[in-house]
This record gives sequence, C-alpha cells and structure tokens, in this order.
Amino acid sequence: MIKNKDSKVSFIGISLSGLITIESAIAVLDRDLNIITLDKMFSISDIKYFLENFAGKDNAVIMVSIPENEIMLGSKWKYNSRTYDLVNFDKQMINRDDWTKRFSSRGCEYFKELKDRGTDIFRFDIENMKKIYGNCYAYRERSPIDCKSLQDTLRIKYQMRDLPVNMLPVAQLEAILGAILAQMTVVKSDFECKILGNFEGIETIGI
Repeated sequence: MIKNKDSKVSFIGISLSGLITIESAIAVLDRDLNIITLDKMFSISDIKYFLENFAGKDNAVIMVSIPENEIMLGSKWKYNSRTYDLVNFDKQMINRDDWTKRFSSRGCEYFKELKDRGTDIFRFDIENMKKIYGNCYAYRERSPIDCKSLQDTLRIKYQMRDLPVNMLPVAQLEAILGAILAQMTVVKSDFECKILGNFEGIETIGI
C-alpha cells in the first residue's frame, strides 16, 4: 500500500465538503499524532495552494474524504418535488445536477494529478472511521454532542493533548480522522487498514 514507510513523517487529513459554501478543513499530524497544522479551507484553490506549498509533501501520506453530493435526493420533500420517472430510462428526464449521485466528484481532477505525480494520496469515508469509535449511531450526525463525543474519544484514546478543551468545528475533527488513518497505514496500530475500493481513480482506504 505504502512504499518506503520509514520515510513518511507527516500525515495529512482533508475533510472535503461537497460545496464551496460548506467549510472544509486540513489537519497535519506527525508520527506521534501531535497536531502540526489544523486549519479551515473553503475552495479547492485553498487546498491546492496549501498542498503545493507544503514542504514535506514527498514524505507525507494524504487522506482526502469523499464528499457527499449535497444536492442528492436525501429527504422526503426532495423526493416529492420530483417526478417518479426512472431517470436512466426516460430520455426526457435530464439529470443536469447529478441529483441521483451519492458522492461529489469535487476536486477529483487535482487529486488524480497529485497521484500521477507520485504523491501518496488516498480517499477515505468519514463514516467508516467514525464507526470504529462508536460514534456512528449513538448521536445524531454532526450534532454538538456527536462532535464533543468524538473529540473526547480522540483525546482519551490517543492522548492528543493538543486538542483544545472547547469544541472544534466538525470539519476539523473529520480532518483529524483522515490524518489518523494516514498514520495507521505506516505505523502499527490496533486497527488493520485495507483497500475498500476505488473512487475516481484513487484507492479508498478504510478499517
């Protein structure tokens, strides 16, 4: 999965949102899970600028979350607002906004370009990572109690003293999950990392 594991010293997690109006985040951890950088991002240009100017990119493993398609049919009123024709069979039903697609392809071209350049970059599913900490079904997703529980779990399980007492934004917590998964691909842990699939030409890693 990862070649030259001993040379990897930085682990980057990117929580990517499906829309520019929803914040994304980047987290950079070292081998001991100390937080080096934790910042908010919004546009792909911000993420691209950060990665292109990150000095240790060749000695890093990057994990980018697969963003959900925010305009997908995901609630009752959205279903009711559409006709019930089968999109794939009705030539008059044009799927202009990909509203039947679960995941967004936002940023895929740039991430594929990084991979083609030899960068160790992978995709990950946030829900897959949250599941191993027991936060998947106990609380409502992205609610304050869900975020607080996840943050306390990370602080206690990994003794991440750099985490503040006050609650972090959910995007930053999800970015930390990605960075932890990146570290797991190199450093031995309690969980086994494996390839779950392929998303837009990049391998998807999970537990």
